[in-house]
Amino acid sequence: MALSLPDHWLWDHWIADDGERYHLFFLRASRALHNPQRRHWRASLGHAVSEDARTWELLPDALVHSDGPAFDDQAIWTGSTVVGADGRLRVFYTGISRAEGGMVQRIGWADSADGVTFRRTCAEPLVADDRWYETWNPSYPWDEAWRDPFVFKHDDGRWHMLITARARGVDRLHGGVIGHAVSDDLDHWEVLAPLTEPSVFGHLEVSQSRTIGEQHLLVFSCGADMQAEPGPGGVWVAEGGGPLGPWDMGRARYVRPEHLYAGQVLPLREGRWVFTGFDQGVDGRFVGVAPDPVPWERVELVAR
Repeated sequence: MALSLPDHWLWDHWIADDGERYHLFFLRASRALHNPQRRHWRASLGHAVSEDARTWELLPDALVHSDGPAFDDQAIWTGSTVVGADGRLRVFYTGISRAEGGMVQRIGWADSADGVTFRRTCAEPLVADDRWYETWNPSYPWDEAWRDPFVFKHDDGRWHMLITARARGVDRLHGGVIGHAVSDDLDHWEVLAPLTEPSVFGHLEVSQSRTIGEQHLLVFSCGADMQAEPGPGGVWVAEGGGPLGPWDMGRARYVRPEHLYAGQVLPLREGRWVFTGFDQGVDGRFVGVAPDPVPWERVELVAR
């Protein structure tokens, strides 16, 4: 699944299978920005397709920022994709706006009937509920975390969304939680209390709930700069009692090699599971490519 673009950096990415083709979605930004740290404020959502999840055909971008004013008129960030029974694709994504200088994150969605052209279909974005979650305060030098929607259908028949969020009233290096919302139709969402308690992680980014065999896993990312007890890992895995937890955050293990980030555990056809993440590079040099995935059974999980 390796993908490298000569004129763009790419980073967070995920995959969806419509039964005929795999769809790879990825954040991308022009290398003409020169400094890769600027990529976050210029990100669009790239799109490629493949029959084997290895050789990719690049398609037009799935989404770019809105003209505005809108909640997503500055950049498009990470999300997930749901494939409907009719083959339609719905991309859930994070948007940031120029109105707050990109400091507030909100969640929207867009649909495609042909698997190529996506049109925004959310009447209003999904926003953080301050009963449980920290919301933006202009006097704070940090943003409002409400991003990376991961949507899946649970055994209860409802759709569930896991969200990168911060707990209200908790210091930043302990405040990372898995936000939670539910829906019966994918259009109307109710925000609920978080699924995790504050821990040593300041962020639980790009989270996924995956059931592999008898194991219920929460996969998330958190760099050493966002941990109350810094460790070498970037991608983490916590085991739990079910697809909605509870997960044992105290015993979360990190993935080696440590230079990968925004880790994804992905189901391919014939029951295969693979692991991928974007290559941050080493020695401070950002690479900005999506490497080939590795079989999940070959991934090394290391205790703190």
